[in-house]
Amino acid sequence: MLSPVPTYYGMRSLSLTLVLCLVLASATGAAPPEYVLDSNTAFYEGETHNYVMLPPPDFRLVTTEAAIDGYSFAFIPEHDAYDSASVMITATIYQLTESGFDEILTADTIALREHYGSRLIMRSVDSVVLFNGDPTRTFYVDDKTRFIPTVMVSYCDGGSEIVIFELNIVEGGLPRFLAESIFTRCLQHVKVLKKGELDSDGP
Repeated sequence: MLSPVPTYYGMRSLSLTLVLCLVLASATGAAPPEYVLDSNTAFYEGETHNYVMLPPPDFRLVTTEAAIDGYSFAFIPEHDAYDSASVMITATIYQLTESGFDEILTADTIALREHYGSRLIMRSVDSVVLFNGDPTRTFYVDDKTRFIPTVMVSYCDGGSEIVIFELNIVEGGLPRFLAESIFTRCLQHVKVLKKGELDSDGP
C-alpha cells in the first residue's frame, strides 16, 4: 500500500468537504449543472473559485479510502485496488485562513524533508500548469541513495484555498518518468474557475 507521507498538512483532519457530483441534474430534476460531470470527476466549490478535477486516462476516482488516509480524494489505475495501487495521485484541499499559501507550502516541504531525511532532493519545476495556463508550485522529490514513494508534489493556489497534489509510486512498479508524465497531464486537466466564469471544453 502507498502509505501517506505525514507532511505538516497532509495528515491533518480535512477542513473542507469535497463535493462529488455523483448524480447529474437530469436524475434529480434540478436545473442543468454548470459543468458536465460524472462519477469519476471531482468537483469542489470554494469561496471564490470552483475546481473541476478529472482523472488521467484509465484511472479512477477514490474517495472513501482516501479520506481515511487524510486525503480529499485520490486517482488510481482503474483496475488497481486502493491498498495495492501501483501509482497514486492524491489531492488534499485546505481553506486558507490564518495561514497563507507560502506558509503552508514552506511547512509542507519542511515536513517532507524531515520525514525523508537530509538526503532528500527537492527540485522546483516551472513548466507544470493547470488547464487555464496558471502555473503551479511543483517539485520533483527524490533520494539517489534509496527508493522513496513520493515522486512529485504540486501546490495550487486558489486564493481562498490550496490544493496539494502528490504523486506516489511503488518500488518495482511504473518507472518514475512515466508516472511523472501522467501526473503533469493530470494537472493540465485541472480547471480552477472564478465564480461566475463559464467553463470551456477541455482537451
